[in-house]
Amino acid sequence: MKNGFNTYHPISQFLFFASVISFTMFIMHPIILLISLAAGSLYVVFTGGISGYLNTLRLTLPTSLMIILINPLVSHGGITILSYLPDGNPFTLESVIFGIAAALLMSCTLKWFYAVNGIFTSDRVIYLFGRLSPRTALLISMILRFFSKFKAQLRIVRAAQQTLVREGSKGNMIRRIKNGVKIFSSMLQWAMENSIDTADSMNSRGYGLHKRTSYSVFKIKPSDILFIITVLAFDIYILAAYIYGAAEYSYYPMFDISFFDLYTVGIYTAFLILCFMPFIIDVREAGKWKSIRSGI
Repeated sequence: MKNGFNTYHPISQFLFFASVISFTMFIMHPIILLISLAAGSLYVVFTGGISGYLNTLRLTLPTSLMIILINPLVSHGGITILSYLPDGNPFTLESVIFGIAAALLMSCTLKWFYAVNGIFTSDRVIYLFGRLSPRTALLISMILRFFSKFKAQLRIVRAAQQTLVREGSKGNMIRRIKNGVKIFSSMLQWAMENSIDTADSMNSRGYGLHKRTSYSVFKIKPSDILFIITVLAFDIYILAAYIYGAAEYSYYPMFDISFFDLYTVGIYTAFLILCFMPFIIDVREAGKWKSIRSGI
């Protein structure tokens, strides 16, 4: 079974991720951040499994803790003083709360970008941006492809070094550094050879000689149109309610936030449905496949 949302048109996917990530980054309301974190985490688990979620957790957890611990030490704004630091600067409640909010924001953003990386393949990137800037789209596509190839080649090189008893994690510090330099040298040589092969291949195929034509297998379906209209409707409502004054928040100089007035609850509801739309699509698709398989 294919991922349901993964079969949607690239424009639909781009609109969704742009909307969710933008609202997450620019509306730092705690409830919005928690909704985004829950939806992003659930989508990472659903598409990448527990291992995919643990991969994001290995990066986000230590970074989040660092932000929470460091922010009160460098930011001394706020009127609620809890204590004083050894250097005489105040340790404020507002700086602690803002550090937690910043950590949530970072975690949400990384989880959504993990989902983007799993869906936006090179052909989708070229389709979206190829007509606007073909060179930039091709460059982005090549970079994305290079990362996966680099990781695969690195595993091969490390396995070869391990076979030769030169694994960089064994021995004293000097030996590990020397083995790490050998691996780095091998990877640098591979990257240079790979770039030369790619350049020769593009040159032999006549890249840059004529005006570029494009072919695409992506077609907008009625489900894409319905999805785009729904996302735009939620976007317009959330923006209008936020401009009107809903979901107000303030971290400095005093933590002040609106939680449960009518328009704010409306933003919560709209953003909740918006964030969980891909998950709903995937669950519905899984249900269809299960029903078809049970009928065979």
